[in-house]
Amino acid sequence: GMIKINREHEEPLVLNVSTLKQIHLEGTSFHRCFLNELDFSGSVLTNIDFRSAEMNNAKFVSVLFTRSQLIMVESKSACYDACSFKDTLLFYSDFSESSFKGADLSGGTFKEAIFRNCDLRGANLFCEGLETCNFEGAVYDDLTIWHEMYNVVQSGALKME
Repeated sequence: GMIKINREHEEPLVLNVSTLKQIHLEGTSFHRCFLNELDFSGSVLTNIDFRSAEMNNAKFVSVLFTRSQLIMVESKSACYDACSFKDTLLFYSDFSESSFKGADLSGGTFKEAIFRNCDLRGANLFCEGLETCNFEGAVYDDLTIWHEMYNVVQSGALKME
């Protein structure tokens, strides 16, 4: 089967797959693609360009992101539970209301990303650039790991017991 993904200002991107679940992609550009509500769960995404993509309500459960660029992405109410972000850039993106339960963000580099009202319980946030991000209203627990230099108390994130 074929999957057609619409893009802003360009012809649609057509992938020769029946489903995006458990797909292995390398070097694909989803620049300005509309990935809203798509399910990439269980996939391996290596060197993927997600610049300016819309990924609202998308599912990325247990996805392995490696050397990917989530730059200027709009990914509200998405699910990134149990994901891994190895050598991945998360710059100027809005992840408001998304879930990162059990995600390993320690391999990511952050710059001015928005994690407002996100679920960060059990996430590993031992990464660079957290001080530039917005964690207002995000929830975390005793299993959440923060970078030792990051002041989570002043972040606006809320600890759940």
